This record gives sequence, structure tokens and C-alpha cells, in this order.
Amino acid sequence: MASPVTLCFLVSKYDEPRRSGLIADWTSFEDVGKSFNGEVLTAAEYRRVEDSYISAVAYLADAMQADRFELRNLVLNEPPPAWLGAVYDGCSVDRHTALRLLRWMLRHGLLSCTLTSGDTLRVAVETDFYLSVEIQPDAVDSLDEVKRLGLHVVSVPCGKEESDAASRPADGEFWEEVAQSVRLSRGTTAILERWADGSYGCRWHPILDEDLSIISRSIRPHSLVTAYLDANVQWISRQNLLPAIESATMAEELPVVIFSRSIGGVSPEILVCREGVDLPTEAEVPLGDDFGFFLWPDDDSTSIQAVVPGD
Repeated sequence: MASPVTLCFLVSKYDEPRRSGLIADWTSFEDVGKSFNGEVLTAAEYRRVEDSYISAVAYLADAMQADRFELRNLVLNEPPPAWLGAVYDGCSVDRHTALRLLRWMLRHGLLSCTLTSGDTLRVAVETDFYLSVEIQPDAVDSLDEVKRLGLHVVSVPCGKEESDAASRPADGEFWEEVAQSVRLSRGTTAILERWADGSYGCRWHPILDEDLSIISRSIRPHSLVTAYLDANVQWISRQNLLPAIESATMAEELPVVIFSRSIGGVSPEILVCREGVDLPTEAEVPLGDDFGFFLWPDDDSTSIQAVVPGD
């Protein structure tokens, strides 16, 4: 068994004056076309530096025989690219896909994760165009090749990885407990399915009756399922929906979850109004005449959690 990863580094294009801020330098793909120290950052120069980052991680992966990577601490604040497929925190990708995803994360800050290959290698994109790299002590010599690519390597303390995810499986006993709670709560329960952090890493399942079979079958493997037992769903007509949402958001600075009443077993369309964002227009409201809505539950809300087993 491999020894635990213990050494951590920041890898970047910045020398000491640029790391300390004495010399200004570009820090993202969005800086292409801007001038720094009298030189305009071209797309070609950006690509050259970006390629050196990808080459550095490719070399480390080869040196440590890391051919598959898990996506840990996954955050989705934009839809994942189509070529990545249906991802979730903890899913596994091959080396080629991991390097492609690394390039995507360097350019797009709304999707992030730690690429983890067992205990041998962990890589993540940090702010301002840094890479964090975590390796075993016996792999330190491999960093010499990273330096030969023109990149700078700085030793940093390793952070502690914390996990508070539920370990209970979302099995028949779990769903029966949720169904029993629904009977007692009289329609105030809602289920949050989460496969990653971020606004595109989850979806809501309002519970409209005690039959949870459709919901349980639709939830993807490996998701964290949270049944909120005091969601306080309020029903209202389409005509009065937007004024009621405006009143709710003014009283509580929390997102509001809106859904139309399903008909014939069809899953309701969900709309989430986030804090600080304009109310939806009439055209953005889902079809229907009868709507339910509730405030996004806070951390103290009464809930039951479980994790859906994998395939």
C-alpha cells in the first residue's frame, strides 16, 4: 500500500517578484488582449504557458503511473462540458480526460475539482493561475522536470481534507422513513439531490404525495440525498406567485424554490430564485396555474440524509 501523500507545492509561472506583487502579471484567460509591463498578452502566449502547465501535470502523472483520476471536491457553477459526461463528486476519469479537464478549469473558473490519483498525486487549479500539487516524499525529484518547463515550485503546508458526508445508504429503509415523515408533515417535505457543490450540482424533488418510487428511481448513483422535513411548502396561484416570491425574499435573504404542480406523474419543473438576483419574468415562470414554493432550508433545518449506492 502506498504511503499517504504528505508534501504539497504551488506550481506557477510566477518568479518571486511576481509572486510578491512587485511586478504585475496576468492571472487568467480573460487577460488575453490586456497589457502588462508594456507587453500585450496574446492568445499564443497564453496558450504557450497553459501548455506548460498541462505538460507539467502530464509528466507527474507519467512519473507516478497515475492513469486514472477521481474528481474530488467537485464544484459546478456552470453546466459541465458535454465531453465530460454525467459527473459527480468521486467519479473516475482517465488520464486524457483529466488533462483536458485541467485545461478547462484553467480557463473557466465556474467548474473546479481536485484531480486525485490514489495516494500518489493530487492536482487542483487555484486562484490567480496557480496549481496546487500534492505528492509523496519519494516523488520530489519529479518536480525537477516541472522546473525545466519554466515553472516555479514553492513548498506550502498541506491542508486537511475534511468530509462530513452522510454514510447511511439510501436504501429501502431510508425511503420508508422519509415516506413516514411525509405522512406526518402533511406536504412540507422536499428532497435535495446533490452530486456536487455549486448551483449546477443539485436538483430539488418536491414531494407531492407519499409515493416516493418515482423520485427514488430518478436519483443518480452516488448522490447525497437530503429530505428536509420542514420545508414549509406554500401553494399559490400563478397570478399571485411573483408578488408572494418578492415578499418572501424581502423577509429572508435565502433562495426560493418554485415548482408547478405535476400532472399525471410528470415531474414538476423547478425554478430557483437566488438571493441578489432579479425576480423571474412571467415568461421564465414554469407552465401551469398552481404553484408551490419554499425558502431554501438553512443548515439547522430538520432533515434525514443518505447516500445513493453506486452502480
